[in-house]
Amino acid sequence: MPQPLPSDRPKVGPLAALAATVLLAACAAGAAAQEVPGVEGKDRLRELQARYAASANEKLPRAYHFGSQGPGDVFSNHRSHSNRQVAVYTFGRRIDLSAVTGSNSRYRDAGRIEEVYGRLPENTLNPEADYADQSDLYRVLKDAAGRGVKHLFLVWFDGMDWPTTRAAAIVKSGKVYDEGRGSGLFFQDYTAGGSTQYGYVVTSPTHDFTVQDVDRQVVTVPGNSLPGGYDAQIAGPNPWTLGPLGPKAPGYFKGQNANAVDKAGVLDAGRILHAYTDSSQSAAEIVSGVKSYNSGLNVADDSRIVPTLFHQLQEQGWKTGTVTSVPFNHASPAGMYAQNVERDDYQDLARNMLGLPSIIQEVRGSKLYPGLDVVMGTGYGIVTTSSSLKMQGKNGVAGPLFITDADRAAVDVRNGGKYVCVHTEPNAEGGKVLRAAAAEAARSKARLFGLFGAKGLDHLPYRTADGRFDPAPSLNSKGLPAPAEAYSPTEVLAQPTLVDMAEAAIEVLTAEPEKPFILFVEAGDVDFALHANNLDNAVGAVHSGDATVRAIASWVEAHSNWDESAMLVSSDHGHYLVLDDPKALIDGK
Repeated sequence: MPQPLPSDRPKVGPLAALAATVLLAACAAGAAAQEVPGVEGKDRLRELQARYAASANEKLPRAYHFGSQGPGDVFSNHRSHSNRQVAVYTFGRRIDLSAVTGSNSRYRDAGRIEEVYGRLPENTLNPEADYADQSDLYRVLKDAAGRGVKHLFLVWFDGMDWPTTRAAAIVKSGKVYDEGRGSGLFFQDYTAGGSTQYGYVVTSPTHDFTVQDVDRQVVTVPGNSLPGGYDAQIAGPNPWTLGPLGPKAPGYFKGQNANAVDKAGVLDAGRILHAYTDSSQSAAEIVSGVKSYNSGLNVADDSRIVPTLFHQLQEQGWKTGTVTSVPFNHASPAGMYAQNVERDDYQDLARNMLGLPSIIQEVRGSKLYPGLDVVMGTGYGIVTTSSSLKMQGKNGVAGPLFITDADRAAVDVRNGGKYVCVHTEPNAEGGKVLRAAAAEAARSKARLFGLFGAKGLDHLPYRTADGRFDPAPSLNSKGLPAPAEAYSPTEVLAQPTLVDMAEAAIEVLTAEPEKPFILFVEAGDVDFALHANNLDNAVGAVHSGDATVRAIASWVEAHSNWDESAMLVSSDHGHYLVLDDPKALIDGK
């Protein structure tokens, strides 16, 4: 159930953008650390990550591992999402998480479960459920707007579940906790004047996979697609407690990726597997209330095109924006506004988000929305390959993957478009370049499109657990050690931070202060790091997102209040991180 915190809160001052000298020093320190990897006592989590990646296939005791294999085994047997519940934090006196949790949980009622899944999934009804469904957060957000909230923030940590949050908090605070909301991160400790609430949600989709026709924009669900659901007898009543059958069936969390041993454990427990979600449908359902299949964006199982809260509020005069540390039209930010049967049809998603006609208008006659007021993320310098071009459908254009040159030119104010466009300038400070563009957009009452990143870098540089830009090695898609990412000081300097992006978005969205706004901000690289089984990168990405929550709270305290502003912090899904020895993240051998 939601757990309000005490009314005391830390003092929060304005969070200024990082100075160039600080970035250069941090990156230089990171480069020095990479020259002498695994230095004990200097960067504990990086040292552990490097050691575990190098010995990934050895059966050894470790502080943490990924997957269902248990402690003292190989480092990883799973590099994708899981069926774990994810936490939700709300801030503001007009946003009410308790309306969908505790005694109001839909998982206590068979009919209400069937409403979102289209059927009653096996082993999913739980008369004692405290958790909500992820689709219920649409109602929480919509009701907040209806109660008079004028500034609505949705902060998304892609891939972050309870164990990842716990790891990031332990590393930051040096203290270990074992249950509940925990403490150590800003969004855990901040109370917003005593208004904060805490709960958790089920993230499962309706189906694992479908057959999508990108050119016709229709979808078919095959009979062998694994259905979704949530079995609390295995997965537990909350994110930190296994159900009574959990020890028998650890492979349940792996859903459609369960191996033979995983499946046998679930079968021996007398239960069935349920599909885990992907980011696209999960993010989409939080702003549409419609649960659907994996890989789609605001298209239902029956090919019905679904509007989102961003569309609804925009039609009521609200301004809208999305900001992310990964490609600007990646699954989660695209889920706020775009409509497409396939999350990887990036060029059409860009058109959706920027108000240009796309394939779904051409072949389905879908409504053409005017586009978001702020669109910001990475993707600059990434070009199509033969496989990614195929995913764009028949209207795909070779060249830049995430937005075509023609479309980028069409939206630019210099060519009569609506957006002040800004992108990576290799020899300039990214934060400074972005702030200048945001000031221009605010001054001229224009929109803002920020496209950052670089060739070979489809996310902002990882500022890792120690605060330096010194990633440890990861695992590749085959579970083998992969070299650590490395950045030069000038490469880091050329990129804004997530805080820079959020503050620039707020400047543009508040240029007409009489207009309310909704802003989505995503630390999307948490997910990228966890897919690579890299806890050092993931913790650093959580800290980056946490700093952004602090910056938003600072803006609210300076320019608004928690009656007219509200913030929801959550995630689309978890991974399968297991902390075998949490204390070892901060000390020990």
